[in-house]
Amino acid sequence: VFRSKTKRPIYSPYQAQRDAINAAAAKAEADAADQELAAEDEKRSSMAKSSFGSESEDAPRSENGELIVKRREVHSGRALSVSTVEWSVAEKTAKPTSALEGYMWEKETEVDRLRERTPLALLMTNCKAAMTDPTKPKPRDWIGPVKRAGADGQFVIIPECKRMEPATGSLRKRFDAAKLVKQLTVAGASAISVNSDRVMFGGSMEDISKAREASNAAAVAQSLDTGEGVVAPPILASDLLLYPYQLYKFRLAGADAVNLVVGALESKDLLYLTKIASTIQLQVIASVTSEVQIEMLTKLGPGSIHALVLSNRELETFDFDGSGEQALTLLKSEALQSFRDKHGSDVPILVEGRVGIIERDGDNAGYIRALKENGAFGAIIGGGIAAINDDSVAQSMTSWAM
Repeated sequence: VFRSKTKRPIYSPYQAQRDAINAAAAKAEADAADQELAAEDEKRSSMAKSSFGSESEDAPRSENGELIVKRREVHSGRALSVSTVEWSVAEKTAKPTSALEGYMWEKETEVDRLRERTPLALLMTNCKAAMTDPTKPKPRDWIGPVKRAGADGQFVIIPECKRMEPATGSLRKRFDAAKLVKQLTVAGASAISVNSDRVMFGGSMEDISKAREASNAAAVAQSLDTGEGVVAPPILASDLLLYPYQLYKFRLAGADAVNLVVGALESKDLLYLTKIASTIQLQVIASVTSEVQIEMLTKLGPGSIHALVLSNRELETFDFDGSGEQALTLLKSEALQSFRDKHGSDVPILVEGRVGIIERDGDNAGYIRALKENGAFGAIIGGGIAAINDDSVAQSMTSWAM
C-alpha cells in the first residue's frame, strides 16, 4: 500500500472528476430550485395583484365599510355543437373584486377537490375513530401555554412558520417546516403558528403534521440534554377556513387550534364553525381587521373564542398596513372593550402583520412597546422571524418579549 509520509491524501484524478461532476449536479439542482421558487413567487404575486381583483377599481364595500365578498359562482358553461354531439364548455366569466374574494374562490375549489378524494362522511368517521382511539394523538391546550408565558406581564412572541407572502414572495430561500419548528422549540416558543395554506402562502396540510412531530422530537431531545422537562409547543393551523370539512382535516393532521379569518365569514358561519371546532376539541383563534368584525365576535357565546388576533393585513389587496396603525387603532376601540366585557379580560389579545419589522422611535422594538402599552398581550410574528438569521432567533424572541 502506497501512501504519503506526511499522511496527506493522495491526489486521484478519478475522484477529482467525480467531485466536480457532483458539484455541478448540486449547483444545477440548486439553480432549478431557485427558478421554481421564483416562478412560485411570481404566480402568487400576480394572483394577489391582478387575478384577485381589479387594479383600477376599488373593491365594493357595504355601508359599514366591510368588503362585500361573494362565494364562488358555478357556471354550467356554454353549449358547443360539434357534428351531431353537443358539448358543454365551462367558462370563467366572473372576476373577483378583491384579493380576499379571489382567495375564497380558490379555497372553495381546493376543498371541492379534497371532497372528491375523501367524502365528508368518511372524513367525519375517521375523525371520530381518531378521537376514541387512545393510541392517536389528542389536541393539546394551545392557549394555556400562551397565557402562562405572559402571566408575569411579559409580551408573548408566537412565531409563525410560512413559506411566502403573496405580496412580497418567498420569506426563505429554503423552507423546511420540521427544521424551523425544531429551532423555535429549542428557542423556547410557548406555542407555534403554522401557515398551511397552499393558495396564497405555499403551505400544505403536511406542514401541520411535520410541525407537530418536529416539536415533540425537539422537546424530548432538549429534555434529555438539559435534564429538565421541556414541553412541546402546541400548533396553531393558520389557513382560510370556510367549511367544517377543513376542521376535520386539521384535526386529523394534528392541529391543536385553528385560526378563523372573520372578514371572510358571515355570523352564521362563525357560530357553526366555532361549535364544530369545540366538538372535535380544537381551540379557536379569531383574526380581525376592523371594529365591525370584532362586533361580530362579541355576539358569540363566551368561551367560543380562545384568543383574538388584531391584524395589520389589508384584505382588499392582502398586503399589510406598513405603519401598523390598524392594529393600534383596534386596540383602543370601544368594540374591543365590548368584546372583553362579553368574553372576559383573560382572553389574550394578539397582534399580527409586520410585527418585528415595523419601526417606531427608531427601531422595531418601538412598535412592540407601543402594542404592549395599548394592551396587547403578545404577537404572532412570521416575516419578522424570517428576516433574521436562524442563529439569532432565540435572541430576537427574547428581546421582543420585553
